Amino acid sequence: MNVEKLGEFKAFVDKEILPAAAELEPLHDRSRRHLQKLVYTNLVDRFDSMVDSVLMDNCREDLLVEQASKNLTKQVTEAELVKLFVDTSNVQTAIETKVKDALRNSVLRERHSKKLRVLFELFQRDEDCWNKPRVNIATGEVYNQMTPQQGRNIPYSICGYADWLYARRNAIVHGTGATKSLLQNDVQQLKKLFNCVPAKSVRIKPASVKIAATFYKSVMHLLTP
Repeated sequence: MNVEKLGEFKAFVDKEILPAAAELEPLHDRSRRHLQKLVYTNLVDRFDSMVDSVLMDNCREDLLVEQASKNLTKQVTEAELVKLFVDTSNVQTAIETKVKDALRNSVLRERHSKKLRVLFELFQRDEDCWNKPRVNIATGEVYNQMTPQQGRNIPYSICGYADWLYARRNAIVHGTGATKSLLQNDVQQLKKLFNCVPAKSVRIKPASVKIAATFYKSVMHLLTP
């Protein structure tokens, strides 16, 4: 299993994100408002990119080959097979390219939380990352079990919390107006997938960056073999 990108992401959080969050704290709120949004979106984007990269790096694993094969319905002609096998040195490369293309058009197009669930399945972790409440939403730490607050507006599961973080990123990047709100599709999906009615307004603070970083590092700890 290729886990190189996991280590690179952890190093990125430690060397780039956490120092940046610390530098933001003494700044006046008006001065840091835009900067902390940039740091937050950069962190979430890098995590999402890491998930994609790890899936692609391990595209030969049975789970991902099976996922990719679901959309491979085109018939291969004898002529195409002959061309493929004439140069046996290119067979493996050709197959890998085909699998990666299929993954890009299937798994990698899925919602952020669904891609993360595939990543947990790939690493064969037995944690219930989709439904089980495990995230301390006040700190970002992941535990074996958490008790959700009543009337919760943030998902407590690993994939649910990751989805909520990404939804806030979407509001910052794609939202309009001075006061950012969750996009309507994200609100609907959080309700549908995780039975959560999220607060629509989005406000990013230096603590938001630290909590997200803590959560992502906890996820890395769970995934690292």
